[in-house]
Amino acid sequence: MGSTIGRDIRTVPNVITLSRIFLVLLGVVVYFYISPGWGIVLSTVAGVTDYLDGYIARRTGQVTRLGEILDQFCDLCFESFLIVMATAQGFFPPLVICVYLLREFWVASLRRFMAAAHMNITSSLAGKAKSNLIMWSFVPTYLSIANCAPALEPYLAYAAYLIMGLGLLASYLSAWGYTRAFVTGYAQAADRID
Repeated sequence: MGSTIGRDIRTVPNVITLSRIFLVLLGVVVYFYISPGWGIVLSTVAGVTDYLDGYIARRTGQVTRLGEILDQFCDLCFESFLIVMATAQGFFPPLVICVYLLREFWVASLRRFMAAAHMNITSSLAGKAKSNLIMWSFVPTYLSIANCAPALEPYLAYAAYLIMGLGLLASYLSAWGYTRAFVTGYAQAADRID
């Protein structure tokens, strides 16, 4: 029996994945309007769910194509919201958003083309490193913005810049790999689309 979106979306891993968006949005609201510390805690919990959903999916055999799509979407929401928040606070320059989005738009375009040809560009180690580095860079970033540990400054800020920089570097390394996969499969993909 084939998968349906209704059945796939109700799997435990996919429900956990969807909860990440809610937790990130809640974390943003709490951070700005209630308590920066609790906003960081909620965002951290959201980050941990990124590991939990995949683990449960593999252990229970509930790996779905929908789960892969939702996971990528949630990662992009998580990363984008956190970068925008930090930029709005003046912590990162606007160039960080531009560099981040340029890569994301490019990779999304490659994947869209390949998907139309029923081909897939699988995630790479560099792509996973990018997600992990960017997502976890928010911990020192928001601790620094919220001035939660003044004795650790400016080292928290330096750590945030370094981790974000490494994340952006990994993002472009992975984009290069995805571009190479696209170029290799382009002729075959174009024939399938035509």
